[in-house]
Amino acid sequence: MKTKNRRRNQKIFLVIPTIRNLDFLLACKNQFSPCHLLIIEDGPKPTVIIPKVKVASIRHFCWQDIDQDFGKNSWIFSRKNAGIRSYGFWKAHQLDADIIFTLDDDCYPAEAKFIEKHLDNLNFQAPTGWFPTYPDPKWLFTRGIPYQNRHQLPVMISHGLWSGALDLDAKTEIKLPKLLNEKPYPPLRQIIPFGYFYPMCTMNLAFRRQVTPLMFLPMMGKSPSGNDWEFNRYDDIWAGLFSKKIMDHLGWGIISGSPFVDHRKASLTTDNFKKEMAGLKMNETLWQIVDQVKLTQPDPKSCYRQLASKAKFPKTAYFKKLRQAMTIWANLF
Repeated sequence: MKTKNRRRNQKIFLVIPTIRNLDFLLACKNQFSPCHLLIIEDGPKPTVIIPKVKVASIRHFCWQDIDQDFGKNSWIFSRKNAGIRSYGFWKAHQLDADIIFTLDDDCYPAEAKFIEKHLDNLNFQAPTGWFPTYPDPKWLFTRGIPYQNRHQLPVMISHGLWSGALDLDAKTEIKLPKLLNEKPYPPLRQIIPFGYFYPMCTMNLAFRRQVTPLMFLPMMGKSPSGNDWEFNRYDDIWAGLFSKKIMDHLGWGIISGSPFVDHRKASLTTDNFKKEMAGLKMNETLWQIVDQVKLTQPDPKSCYRQLASKAKFPKTAYFKKLRQAMTIWANLF
């Protein structure tokens, strides 16, 4: 009962970046009824029609709102790219969110009690020093894991997975097109081991408000002036690199697995292949650059600033701007 009462008092926000019809919300029925819905439209004016759905509240934002809130610093938020959801994360934090969810607009909850299952993940205490080999959805620890190690670390990110179109790079999609129609997996939950990176995907993600200073998605797609940034489609992956490095330092855990979404892919593989080429190459070494940073700060925003200043990024115009953007973001909290 205490857990249920605590959840009832939590402010839960759902951030959805979009450029298209939001009828997928109707198919979700009352799954999002406890959520405050933040629609981040990736366009200059609010034109997307939001269907009538049962939620706690609805707010609709677009480029105009970003410019109004951030003025000369509005450039840190991507345009023509799902990374614009970072603005929604900041807005949710400003509105006193306890838990922040984000979904893509082509993802449909594939499990009952979708929100509750993410909350279950975030209420779990992860083991330390041991990796559970059985990804049991009800947290059954198998023989041999010391009892004193079983419930030690707070879980701060719930990384939900996908059926339908898996989160693959376009190079893999071209080679293995059958993986764009994957059947649902059985429910499972895994703890991401400490000291390891993972490919964070923001199609189906939930996190506690304390993590928000780490949830900046690097600029990709277009700048506010309409120019191309150097990279595309690696915004969530690189945000995952930065956040995982810091979360390991702070002793915060991450769970990956259930609840699943049915990803009914809206983007085109051929377009994605062109967009991903530069990022694919950079991604091969960026994680090593991040891994070499020695963190000493005690809190998320200070660690994020430290990472921005100490990482030996390539000496290019893009990474110079990224350092600036990361620092601006950290200073918001």
